Amino acid sequence: MRRPSHLRVVPTAPEALRAFIDETDDDVAVQAPGRSDRAQRRRDAVSYQVRIELDGIAPAIWRRIVVPSNLRLDELHPLLQAAMGWGDCHLHQWARVDPQRPSRREVFAMRSSIEDSFADEDDDACEEDVRLDQVLRELGDTLLYEYDFGDGWVHTIRLEAVAEDMAPVACLAGERACPPEDCGGAHGYEHLLEVLADPAHPEHEDLRAWAGPELAPETFDLDAVNAALGMRDELRRYPPVLDSQLAELLTRIPYRAAPQLYSLIPRAELQGGVGSDFEQTQASALAHLRWLLHRIGPDGITLTGSGYLPPADVEAARNELDWGVSWIGKSTREVDNPQIQSLREAGRAFGLTRKLKGRLILTKLGVSQLRRDDLWCHVVTTLPLGKERVEQEAGRILLLTVAAGASSNERDAVMVEALSVLGWRNGDGSPLSASDAGWAADATRRFLRTIGALGDTFGRANVPTDPEWARVLARMALSM
Repeated sequence: MRRPSHLRVVPTAPEALRAFIDETDDDVAVQAPGRSDRAQRRRDAVSYQVRIELDGIAPAIWRRIVVPSNLRLDELHPLLQAAMGWGDCHLHQWARVDPQRPSRREVFAMRSSIEDSFADEDDDACEEDVRLDQVLRELGDTLLYEYDFGDGWVHTIRLEAVAEDMAPVACLAGERACPPEDCGGAHGYEHLLEVLADPAHPEHEDLRAWAGPELAPETFDLDAVNAALGMRDELRRYPPVLDSQLAELLTRIPYRAAPQLYSLIPRAELQGGVGSDFEQTQASALAHLRWLLHRIGPDGITLTGSGYLPPADVEAARNELDWGVSWIGKSTREVDNPQIQSLREAGRAFGLTRKLKGRLILTKLGVSQLRRDDLWCHVVTTLPLGKERVEQEAGRILLLTVAAGASSNERDAVMVEALSVLGWRNGDGSPLSASDAGWAADATRRFLRTIGALGDTFGRANVPTDPEWARVLARMALSM
């Protein structure tokens, strides 16, 4: 059967899908122009060199960056934040002023502002629906970027050059450091600098303490800006799955506050698919849970008087399962075999098993897994384990380190960094240590270690040791 000529196959690969959407949008825009007089987007992406200058500041604070012309404005936003040095802590919007009629402004707002009725006009466009090459077309065209409506920072973005050859996102030049957040806008920043320059001023001591020793208004570190830009661009190209629990978690972790966490996201390849050996991945990840379900079976297992598995079942687990670690001793008591205890706990945590009148039995869900093979779906949609919020958040961060192939040392550092930024502390208010952060993710960590998803790091704390199939498991769990 021939496909009708007016129908097209929609691609699934991220880059191909984006090109398909861009091309489709072009066709629709040509056929049905709207209220806006924005230019049509370019058929082929090119490189734009733009200058960004913070209005109302002298001497000027500015950056010159190279970006793709086909960026949506919501994709340009984090790159602009990184180039200038802001912390992305406030709302923002874009505006284009008609040079012939300065009172006429076209505003492009955040989707959340439109949905929450924070936008000034009912007909404000959403930044996600506007591409950079629609608002900057000719050399000299300008666009305003407005950040932090309380302080009122306004940036003028001017198109300086266009190159047909696509170049990587980069900052070419700039001058002066970004003002600190919440300093009161251009006038507040001017006052801050005046006070800091006058040790005799009555506000000097307080404002010096508020600004911190790191404030150096005249400095500009090109290498640091490019490092931040590169990381944000990789995050743009390798984002978490939209509407996933991880994406929601990242909205509460400012980029500049957790650079180690964000450096893992491109490596995690969160939209990278499952690979060619997906069946082997499933087999490796589910072997232990499947063994437990079949060992319990429809009749269950009678536990010892102390509530443990009988020695025969412990011995079977030792002989039939690959735990990824060496057994210590030859005991067939469950109390001497923590891997088996962790496997039993995982069965309960996944809702597959329970104890009833001295027997370990399958739940209705566990019984159903003996009849149909959708255990993979249940596992990836249930992870991370743990009912408390800190367990869920720590578990997701742990899964991200696995998806990224992080070393043990990297994992510890990222866990502490991210949980601290999220506001977690010890009961006495002291900061978290690596062991504290690991304890928060203990339910998920013990399950991953039980099934062999966390490799043996003894003597190799700086070397990634987790198996490749574990990365696929973690990646899929993070997409839920």
